[in-house]
Amino acid sequence: MPNAKDPASKADQFRVMLVGPTGSGKSAQTWSLPGRKFAYIFDPNTLPTIRGCDVDYEEFFPEFTEVDATLKGFNKGSKSDILKGPKREPTVYMDWVENINEKMAKSFFADYNWLIIDSATFLSKATMDRQLYINGRYGDVEDIADYRVVGSKLAEVFGAIAAVPNLNILLTGHLSTFQDDKTKKIVTQIWLPGKARNILPLVFTDVWLTKTEETSDGKIRYLVRTRPEARGLQDIRCSIPSLNVEEDVTIDSFDKLIPGQGGIGKLLARASSPNVISMRK
Repeated sequence: MPNAKDPASKADQFRVMLVGPTGSGKSAQTWSLPGRKFAYIFDPNTLPTIRGCDVDYEEFFPEFTEVDATLKGFNKGSKSDILKGPKREPTVYMDWVENINEKMAKSFFADYNWLIIDSATFLSKATMDRQLYINGRYGDVEDIADYRVVGSKLAEVFGAIAAVPNLNILLTGHLSTFQDDKTKKIVTQIWLPGKARNILPLVFTDVWLTKTEETSDGKIRYLVRTRPEARGLQDIRCSIPSLNVEEDVTIDSFDKLIPGQGGIGKLLARASSPNVISMRK
């Protein structure tokens, strides 16, 4: 019978979700992770951030010929633009699903310590585009049913990914802020559709909020918040009790950084088990 004290137990796997505003240092933390890394890139700004980092990757972006750039009329008697040529078909989500299924079947990730997905925001957009397409509404405004279907599917997919043994996961995402119609309170949530908004944070061992802070000498420091506050994002969670409420994860020099000794890699190394970030491969 397995025990949580056993070496290389499931308790040793980290599933970290970094959420925060654009430019708050989420993608850059890839540099700080020790071990062998593989990344699925959906965000067009990721590669410039990690260029030079020792990480294998594949990119999934929509081709221009897939994008439905037509404007849709919604008033009575309105017209809709029609583009000449073949019908646009968004394939990013299905291409990725086929890719990751193939890799799973071949135990591709057994050679890696980390799977990085950057970002949940763009992956959600690709999934929604496919949902609208198969319902004959690609380019139209999403409705509640679309959000429910896409959210449920993303929750299912990430549940399966989280079950891969001996694989740490880093997922990045963004935030949405709105005013609740009933309470009139300002609510901050992870930008995810439907069921995924509630389920995905539960799948991850750690959900940290990324932020920036300007120092007295004008420099920018990058921080992660590891505990929720009274107002703000409530989905924050932390599996490492020794961490402070806010931790500095600034990477001063990417060229000189030793993975595991800076950024969030340094924080993960503080975990009580010495096997958490072990170089298993």
